[in-house]
This record gives sequence, C-alpha cells and structure tokens, in this order.
Amino acid sequence: MSIKSIEKLLIANRGEIACRILQTCKRMGISTVVVYSDIEQNALFVKLADEAIHIGPSSAADSYLRGDKIIEAAKRVGANAIHPGYGFLSENAEFARKVVNSGIIFIGPTSESILTIGDKIEAKNLLAKHLPSVHLIPGYNGDSQNLDVLIHESKKIGFPVLLKASAGGGGKGMRIVHEESKLKEAIELVKSESFQSFGSDRILIEKYFESIRHVEVQLIGDNHGNVYHCFERDCSVQRRHQKIIEESPSPVLDQDLRQNMIDAAIKIGKLLKYTSAGTIEFIVDIKENKYYFLEMNTRLQVEHPITEFITGLDLVELQILVSQGYDLSRSQIPTLKSNGHSIECRLYSEDPYNNFLPSIGKILYFKPSLAPNVRYDTGVETGSEISVYYDPLITKISVWASTRNQALQKMRLALQNTVCLGLVTNQQFLLQVMNDPRFISGKYDTNFIEHQFSLSKNQHIQGELGIIPFLWLWYIREKQRTTLKHVPSGWRYLRYKNFTDEYIVYSGNNDQVLELEYEYHTKLDGGKIGNSNEHTFNVWIKEDSDKSKHVVLKDVIIYENDIVYGSLRCSIDGIQKVFDIASGSQILRSQEVYVHCKELGGQVKFIRNKKKFYNENVEDDVSPYTAPMPCKILKILVPQNSKISKNESILTIESMKIETRIYSRHDGVVKFLVKEGDVVDAGTVLIKIEQNM
Repeated sequence: MSIKSIEKLLIANRGEIACRILQTCKRMGISTVVVYSDIEQNALFVKLADEAIHIGPSSAADSYLRGDKIIEAAKRVGANAIHPGYGFLSENAEFARKVVNSGIIFIGPTSESILTIGDKIEAKNLLAKHLPSVHLIPGYNGDSQNLDVLIHESKKIGFPVLLKASAGGGGKGMRIVHEESKLKEAIELVKSESFQSFGSDRILIEKYFESIRHVEVQLIGDNHGNVYHCFERDCSVQRRHQKIIEESPSPVLDQDLRQNMIDAAIKIGKLLKYTSAGTIEFIVDIKENKYYFLEMNTRLQVEHPITEFITGLDLVELQILVSQGYDLSRSQIPTLKSNGHSIECRLYSEDPYNNFLPSIGKILYFKPSLAPNVRYDTGVETGSEISVYYDPLITKISVWASTRNQALQKMRLALQNTVCLGLVTNQQFLLQVMNDPRFISGKYDTNFIEHQFSLSKNQHIQGELGIIPFLWLWYIREKQRTTLKHVPSGWRYLRYKNFTDEYIVYSGNNDQVLELEYEYHTKLDGGKIGNSNEHTFNVWIKEDSDKSKHVVLKDVIIYENDIVYGSLRCSIDGIQKVFDIASGSQILRSQEVYVHCKELGGQVKFIRNKKKFYNENVEDDVSPYTAPMPCKILKILVPQNSKISKNESILTIESMKIETRIYSRHDGVVKFLVKEGDVVDAGTVLIKIEQNM
C-alpha cells in the first residue's frame, strides 16, 4: 500500500480534544488548522493552532456539526486530512464518506465500518450472525418499532429493562424501567430524546443488570489486515450513564476473563476489517463473572490518556500513521506490555450537590499541579468561559504510578493541588471518591455514585481560612490607596476600637457567617505596600474571640488584566502556607473572593459585606447597578420610568438556579436597560435611577 503524506491537518472539533490533537501534530511536524464558532474566537485551541477558520454561530448545530462547512474550510486552506476528535461528527458515516470523496484523508475508520457497527441494533444483528461466540445482552433489537411490540418484548425479557436509542451515545436516550406501569411513558420519552439528539427514534431493549462493571477494550487496526488491542479500561464510575472516572487495568478482572474479552474484541475488529482507533465496550456481570458485548465506539475515546500512560503509546499518532498506510506489525504493538496503573478524573463545571447540573461562567484562575506523572488534557486557561453551548468539561486529570494504591494517592494529591477558581465544579466530589473505602477496595459497580457513595459537603469552614480573603482584600486596598499615604495603614482615632470584617462563606448546605476583628501593627513608615516589609496583625475570630491569632502577611503576587488573581503567603500562629486566590464580582461594597483550599480539594467562596448588596442603607449615587455574575433577568418588579423609593425591590435575577433580588439605594425614577428573559454577563449595567430634582 502506498504511503500518503499528511502535510496539513484540520481538526473538526474544539476544546480539550482539539488541543490534544494539536500537540501530537506539532510533534510530528504537521501543520494544523482548527475551526471555531462565534463564542470561541479567543479559545485556547484557536490560539495554539497554526491557522483558525470561523465556521458559524455558537450553536453546535450551526458550526461543529456542519460537515459541509468543515470540508469547505479544509479545501480553502489546503488541508489534506481531517481529524474529527470525539463527539460531533466523529461517528457520522456520511461525513466520513464525503471527506474521502473530496480527496481528503479521514483520520478514522471507513464510513462502511462506522455504518455497520455504529448502530446498536445493526451491530447486534451482525455479531449474532457472524460471531455467535460473543455474548450479547439478552434483549430485543428487532425491526419493528411498534409500541405494542416494544411493550410485549419488554415484558418477555423481564423487568428491569434498559431502553436505549439505537443511534445514541454519551448516556443520552436511555431509561431504566423497573415496572410495567412506567413502560409506555418511558418508551415515548426515549424515542423523543433519540430523535432530537440523533435524528432517529429507533430503540432497542436490553435486560438491565443491577450490578455490573463497564469495561472497554482499546483496539487499533490498519489497512494491512492487522487488528491489535491496547488492553482494557474500567469506566464504571458514572453519573447519568456518563463516565467521570476511569482506570486501567480494571481491578476486578481475573486474567482468564480479561483474555476472553480481549479475544472477543479482536474478533469483532477483524470481522469489520477495522482501521484506526476504536473501542469495544462490554458490561461485566460481577455475580456471574461473565461479560456481554455492549457497543463499539468508532473513534478516539475521551479516556484514552490512561491507555497511553500504561502503554507508552500515542494513540493520536497511531491514528495519523495508520491513515498514511503504516503497517502496525512493524511497531511495538504486537508485543505490547501493560505497565503500572493509571486513573483519570474528569473535572466538570457542574454541581454534584444539585444532581450534577452544569454551571456556566468564567474561570478566574486555572493552575494545574506540577507533580510528575500527572497529565492534564484541557482546552481552558485563566479567563476561559464555560458556556451553555458545549460540554462543561474543564480538564481531564490523569495519573500514573507503579501500583493502584500509589495511583490513588497521586490522584488525591493532583486533585488537592489543581486550582480552578470562579466556577462550581465537581473537584471536591472527585476527591471524596478517591477517599471512599469502597472505591479504594476496587469493589464498586455502575451504581456506585447513585447507591453506594455517600456524598457529603463540608459543613463548616475553619475560621482561620477566613483570614485569607481578609488579607487579600486588605493588601489590594492598601496598594490602590492614593490619599493620606503618609498615615500608617490601620491607624484609628479611637485607639481602643479595632477594625472589623464580615464574610458570607459558601460552604455546606447553609451559608456560614464569619466575623473577625483585627489590629494592624503599624510601622513608622506606615508599612507601605510595594516594599519587602512584612505586615503583622492580631486577628480575633468571633467564634474564638478570647484568643487572637498572630498573622504575618509575607508575600503577595497579583496578576491583573480583566481578572485579579494570584497567590498569598502568610503565617498564622507560626504555620506558614501559600494560598491561590481570585477576586470575583464586585457590587457596591460587596466583593467576592475565591480561595483554593488544598484540604477540601477545591475552592471556598467568600463574599465580603454581602448584606449591603441586598439592602444598602447609605446614599450611593455613584456605583452602577450591575450584574454580580452571569445571570438571567428573571422578573422586573416595577414599571419602566416609575418613581421608586430607597430600599424598594427593583428586579430579580437568576444564576445557576439561585434567585437574587436587587434593591434601590435611593429615591428616583427607574430606567431599565434590560428586559425579562435577557441573559447578561457579570458587570453588565442593568438599570439607572435618576434622582428627583
């Protein structure tokens, strides 16, 4: 077979997988092109590529799912190959066919392979006919989609049953039904979801196993008839049928079961004459120690980094080499060995304590851990936006160690030292999983999160942590001070009365109020900010007011553009630590501060003087009425151009399912600059109040 040379490659994807493919292309000396939507013109993957082409509006349906635009973009810049990544068009047989027919190399399997195995019903029919030795999940995958037939077949299988979209993936279009009375409604819902997400309402029905593991085998095939495996991955920790933690090797497979599954996967790959990277997914009945074929993903998997860690391979490089005619039998793969243990955690912008609902907004500070054998696959940086348009994945964190116990310890350390401030994330939840006895034992199943894991949120923040936002804001205020700089900081006319500060702490199921009192030890020069002087305080925390804490602010590093973030080093009663911090929104005299807490494995959000946001009792004719966070205008409470009084309710905003009310700070005539239903960014001016003359 002739070797085809790839000189310029277009990546038909976005985010972390686009960045991942870019890294390999640069190492291989291949020029890169990415496509991007309206909202992503300044995204990290756009900055890293050699060229970037705008492809349409922010909605994926108008941009990343427009195969015609992507092919036209490749032709426009002379790209002779397209890598689809995962998701979007990666398993779209028609797109793969059109790419090849346009004279462009498709980095992936043939359109025939995608079509044959990509549909779950057709895949099962194929294996039942040609590979009867491969165990299939008992169920119905017939042609008839008549409601009465589906109900009859479900009852014949026996409850519980799992309804699945035939063309689905990623946990969408799936319902577990435990009783006949819920069946008709569930079938209608799955059909509707399937049609909306995948353009087909065909479903199949499977026996639902109460206790299973989800294990997949990584395959790689070439155009010379070779199909090899790269061992397995255990993907059993899931929420809403979507994977969030994976590991390799699987801690529950014995060698016989592992080999049987690998042999079955290779048989399927050879039956398809499969080329490129692909994954055969199985479920393992733990009680019977038996596996069943689930589906095949004809693309690169999200969790491929852990396979790369235990094998030393670069699966993207292999995909590119295979597409150029490379013979895998000449590589190390035929004699591949698995080395050590690897775990991957997906850090999402979502709230585990609110049914894992996604959150949106700006990342105020992102800083990965620098420990060895810790890998980050990400498409974000400080200042990146997590929008409503795409998956809320922030980064994949993968670790490698020689044993599983060591890998667990390394992942704990990585999660504790990953700084991601400004958004609600699942970081603390992931750390809790790493510390859960059942997960540590390896004896968990796909019901782990829903039924076996006790999700707890920290109920009380130690008062000492509240000293950190106080020091941060004190330092910023002093640095910005332009008047009376000759007066020592903290000087008071009433010497017996100390300064006080109050914060709302967002932790646990209830907000926590933290009050502190402080005394600044001034120097003759006033302790001016900007020199190397340390700043010393006595701080009393209300809950422990009898005893002051000796606090020394030693060093502060601040980065400022449109975001204020950095680090602070201080000593509290002789114990010195460094904290990563970011300033959030500011409204009137209220200021958000996000502090990374290693012990919790995530951020703690503080708001200074939050009560003034709700009801300001002083005249303020200067500060604008601005949105405190990205939010939706939920309700306008008074008419446009109406007369209002001080402290009167003006409007209600909603952000991340939380409603907040804005009040007037003085009498006047209100003029609204937004309308109900508007979605606005943090800092947007919402209203003006003109005072009566």
